[in-house]
Amino acid sequence: MKFTKTKLFLIVVFILGIIILPGLSVAETQIEIQEGDITIETSPKNPQPYQDVTINISSYATDLTKAIITWQSGSNTVLYGIGKTSYSFKTNGVGSANIFNISITPAGSLSSVIKKIAVYPSEIEMMWESVDGYTPPFYKGRSLPIGGGLIKVVAIPNTKTIQSGNGSISYTWKNSDSVIDTASGYNKNSYVFKNSMFDDINNISVEASSVAGNYSAANSVSIPLYKPKIIFYKKSPTDGILYNNSLGKESAMNEDEVTLVAEPYFMSIVGNEDSINYAWKINSNTVATPSKKTEITVRPTSRGGYAIIDLAIENIGELFQKVTGQLKITL
Repeated sequence: MKFTKTKLFLIVVFILGIIILPGLSVAETQIEIQEGDITIETSPKNPQPYQDVTINISSYATDLTKAIITWQSGSNTVLYGIGKTSYSFKTNGVGSANIFNISITPAGSLSSVIKKIAVYPSEIEMMWESVDGYTPPFYKGRSLPIGGGLIKVVAIPNTKTIQSGNGSISYTWKNSDSVIDTASGYNKNSYVFKNSMFDDINNISVEASSVAGNYSAANSVSIPLYKPKIIFYKKSPTDGILYNNSLGKESAMNEDEVTLVAEPYFMSIVGNEDSINYAWKINSNTVATPSKKTEITVRPTSRGGYAIIDLAIENIGELFQKVTGQLKITL
């Protein structure tokens, strides 16, 4: 049987194709993946100490459900098998990382890729207070925020690196899920804002992460608003203001005269003194504002009956920020 040159060439090409193509198929299954082809995520993203955490690995470069995956913590193999793409555990305490080496051998591959992850449990505390809210001397609590007042929130990372002064932290602040760019950034661990008169609560959150990448934490706090209130006290000529004995709504007067002091708890007075208006009344009659605006002296001309003391304090620089108080004195 005679072959033309053309037929002979086609036969050779066909035979080579039979030999080479299977080799190419094997080579394709042996394409190696890189460490960067593996994505690792933790849930939750910023775990706290002694919290349950799940690590998930994924890849667009290979089918991990067919890969042999080995999870190691130190010298211990904690998980092994085909398609073991997730592992759950409980974090250590603050400052003690959970470190895992994940060995991944894709199906048909001759070698493995090692992925390492270190989970640092972190806590971040959030403290808040009113910036311009007034409290009297010796008051042991913090000033509570009212509508239209300034609030300061401070983030305190609970980590040895930061507490020792060796850490550099970047903060991202959010107010009702909106990022506050002006308050966020390097070493900006506090956020001051004026709340709306129409909000009953302020939801503030912060995310903190170290520049070195070995610390990450997040937290949120709901800050309620309070109502300012006026509490009356007597002022003794010898002992000063008797803060240990508030007068309530009614009080009896045995002295020839008595000086009353009105303390406007939580009113936005600090730094706003020039915008605060005081209006005193006795038995519905307006009286001149005393030189000490929160003090008034009562001198009854006769005994018997009673006197009703009213005081309204208003921040004329802030809409709807006003507090009233009343005291009934039996003469």
